[in-house]
Amino acid sequence: ALARRLKKWVSLRRKPESEKRIAVILYGFPPGVGATGTAALLNVPNSLDAMIARLADEGYQLSNDGDRSSLPTGESIVEVLRQLEGEVAAARGMGAASKAVEKAIGSSNTASAGGTVVSPSLLKEWLSFPESYGPTEWGPLPFLPSSDLMVRNMQSAWGDLRAYRGIKTAQDGSGFVVAGVQCGNVFFGVQPALGVEGDPMRLLFERDLTPHPQYAAFYKWLSEDYEADAVLHMGMHGTVEWLPGSPLGNTGYDSWSDTLLADLPNVYVYAANNPSESVVAKRRGYGTLVSYNVPPYGRS
Repeated sequence: ALARRLKKWVSLRRKPESEKRIAVILYGFPPGVGATGTAALLNVPNSLDAMIARLADEGYQLSNDGDRSSLPTGESIVEVLRQLEGEVAAARGMGAASKAVEKAIGSSNTASAGGTVVSPSLLKEWLSFPESYGPTEWGPLPFLPSSDLMVRNMQSAWGDLRAYRGIKTAQDGSGFVVAGVQCGNVFFGVQPALGVEGDPMRLLFERDLTPHPQYAAFYKWLSEDYEADAVLHMGMHGTVEWLPGSPLGNTGYDSWSDTLLADLPNVYVYAANNPSESVVAKRRGYGTLVSYNVPPYGRS
């Protein structure tokens, strides 16, 4: 995994900016209270405006037709993502996502709905290790775990993936909805809720749980289907670095952080005044940290 990750970083340096595919991940915690597009001590919409302008200046492809004159604002992107976070919109799949994008941003070639519906069979394939893996892939282990170990663990926690009808599954049972805003080669999405409905922090305290299926589908889609060259987590802080298995050390077959991030270059925008948790993002999430200053304090 380390060699593949290094290869991805080298490729990121050599690849022309116009060809790089970037995924920008925002947060929506706590869920259901309008917190989508927020982060601790950071104005996310304004930061998106600055980032979009910088990417456009450096030659990144930010529109579906190459036109940079009418790029969406950070506020409009956040508004679309808030609409897409609704369970009703998610259950209706990509058709509802396209309507939400058009309503908030307008009908243009600048932005469109991005994502897909990941079928249970495809998610199983993405979470399984190749049958050809041998002792040199796993290290000095006295035995090799089953290639579908992660799938088995997930189904033990959430049931058969084909029958699962929990967080952000399509109404017709076709799979797990991954939806966001696509601006050229840049995808904007919201990190899936951690835990279960009504108990968003549950995964932090139960060692035997796994990420729910749509959470896993979201990150595996970024690497396997969207083929992102890098992922950028916008602000402090997300949850992928806190997933089950990480406290035991990343090993590739029992750590969900390692499994879902895989070899993706991870750029993490993090508040400068929180070195203790930023170390978690760096060690468990393999994050390359970009610090931002906290707002100045004043008398209330």
